Amino acid sequence: MRNNIKQLREQLNISQEQLASLADISIEELDDIEKGRTVPSLITANNIKKALNEDFIANVFIFDE
Repeated sequence: MRNNIKQLREQLNISQEQLASLADISIEELDDIEKGRTVPSLITANNIKKALNEDFIANVFIFDE
């Protein structure tokens, strides 16, 4: 699964630390998700989506077939 987290975060001009805090996850977990090293739980993905002010999870995460 790929994601647009870094691009969306940069558009909002917020750091990984700020996004992690808003999404209630650790910076290390966010970094792993952002770099595609781990797949977040649905709850974590939803928290990231909300923190990025996105309406749809598909705007943040790209589900490869």
